[in-house]
Amino acid sequence: MTEVFLDALDGGDARAWAAAPVRDLEPVLLPRVVDGRLDVDTTVRGAAAGIVLLLVLHRTADVDAAFADLRRALRPGGTLVVVTPSVSARSVADLRWRGVLRPVHRGPWRHRSALDDASWLLTAADFAVLGDDRVPFALPLPDAAAARRAVDALPAAGIWPDLAPDVRAELAQRLAERAGPTCRLPVPLRRLVARR
Repeated sequence: MTEVFLDALDGGDARAWAAAPVRDLEPVLLPRVVDGRLDVDTTVRGAAAGIVLLLVLHRTADVDAAFADLRRALRPGGTLVVVTPSVSARSVADLRWRGVLRPVHRGPWRHRSALDDASWLLTAADFAVLGDDRVPFALPLPDAAAARRAVDALPAAGIWPDLAPDVRAELAQRLAERAGPTCRLPVPLRRLVARR
């Protein structure tokens, strides 16, 4: 679901941008979250040259256990790429949508520190942070139906937190009111590149 959703974003190829730091490495792992736990293949210790955490770190229940699994799977000098949503307003587009997206930005994130403070988490887990990029992707909302679909698709993809049904309904209504041919919902993503 995450990869399909990233293909729908405007502003560049989000999947290629996320995987660019590990493009020439083999093997590269792409762990997923299963029941709040990071599912990393640690059968062969230190085998991965690269790991891409694509919209999963902030959905992990136990970040310390996740980093322990990542250290076991990643070879010394291996590259870790962490892609998370960015909830801090840093552009004019973000500020224009600030009121509408307040329930998202202040929503029930499992690990809020894994969003805009992920570099601190990586440093605390003994990773050297080599790069920290933020790219303002956007999701076109040409009509009210697209706005309502976005309210369901964004949490499913891991870009928004799981919102309460009443909050989702209100947010869908507010997005539908703003929808139109030129409407673009900001979906800023942050990519951190770290080395073990």
